[in-house]
Amino acid sequence: MRGWSKIRTIATFEFLTAVKRPGFLIATFGMPVFMAGYGALVAIPAYFVNKAEQEPSVYGVVDSAGMLKLEGEVASAPPVLPDEVKRALEASGQSAEVQRALVQSSFVFRPLATESEARTALAERRIKGYFVVPPDYLALGVIDVYRPDSINFSGGDANNAFSAIIRERLLAGRVEPPTSQRILRPLADTRSFSITRAGTLADASTAAQITRIAVPMIFMVLFLLSILMTSGYLMQGTATEKENKVVEVLMASANPQEILSGKLLGLGAAGLLQIGVWLSILLVSGLGVVPMLMSANVDMPWAALAMAVPLFLVSFLFYGSLMLGTGSLGSNMREAQQLSMVWSLMAALPMIMSMALIRDPHGIVARVMTIVPFSAAPLIIFRTSMDPGMIRWWEISAGFAVLIISTFVAIRFGARLFRIGLVSASRPKLSEILRQARLN
Repeated sequence: MRGWSKIRTIATFEFLTAVKRPGFLIATFGMPVFMAGYGALVAIPAYFVNKAEQEPSVYGVVDSAGMLKLEGEVASAPPVLPDEVKRALEASGQSAEVQRALVQSSFVFRPLATESEARTALAERRIKGYFVVPPDYLALGVIDVYRPDSINFSGGDANNAFSAIIRERLLAGRVEPPTSQRILRPLADTRSFSITRAGTLADASTAAQITRIAVPMIFMVLFLLSILMTSGYLMQGTATEKENKVVEVLMASANPQEILSGKLLGLGAAGLLQIGVWLSILLVSGLGVVPMLMSANVDMPWAALAMAVPLFLVSFLFYGSLMLGTGSLGSNMREAQQLSMVWSLMAALPMIMSMALIRDPHGIVARVMTIVPFSAAPLIIFRTSMDPGMIRWWEISAGFAVLIISTFVAIRFGARLFRIGLVSASRPKLSEILRQARLN
């Protein structure tokens, strides 16, 4: 009990010291403000680009034979939104956007009498381009396309829109309207289903797929940020204590393992508080996402969310022990960061391999990484979120067990390195580290 009392005292001190730091407060409350400002800065040019794209692009059509029978300007067909997307957007308060998307067309085709008239209009930039339909089009299938001598990324979309106009005009009067609609839009309304390997139905909507990927990715990003930030506080505090000789007082009243455990618990709680604040701000600022997901009938990965907190705590103790232990061997803050860099790279490994894991979330690589302590936490969250039916209960249990055992070993190992680093005024040699590590 005396040991736990010392650990609790050190943890309380480290927690209060961390949360009162200006850097912690700026990172906790300033990061969302910075991200919001950065998003607004990016959104400003995107807004003007989107506004410009909302104006229809006018293209000329020279049809001397009158095969298409264009009378006045003809707009391309509006985009077809799936029912699930309509419901989701309307539930999130975006009904106006739905109406705008349904009634607005991006391309308008204007009939012109002669090619010279079309060329003059294009030279004066009154149109974005023009199509010349020759009289022998049905026999040869060749159409001449003219565009301005500037970079234009919408040329392919204009071709597709004009192709739809041609199909519609050629089918008119030749095929019954229902058959014509099936030819023009064979996939106008689709219902998406997915079958798991267990044979059960699952939601295959776009919103559901994004949610399954977003939950583990958010966990990975927040976990990596918290590891990097709080490990910086750990090493900064240790370096300051070594320089101020405070470590001698600590070593006189508690053993290295108690000091290490107290620091990890205190700063781990500070990191968890930081993530809680970020998630709360994200939830409050994105309230429209909640009804959107509910209206789209998206199955939230509740099992993955429930395991996120314990996995974060154990993983933080694991990485924190290794970082603090190796970082304490440095004689200054710079050396401490260099020594602990390898653990930061190991923590970022799931992020680096995220694309390969998304392609095959239950392959051999993902299964091996599930039982490796350096990647067990994010992989359990990732695989449980992507397809809960494919990850076996024993894989989750094995990942948890390996991570807990590795954390216990890391705390013991980190405590010995921590003791060596605290009593050494300069960076100890490898032989000295090995000799001291064998001592109890």
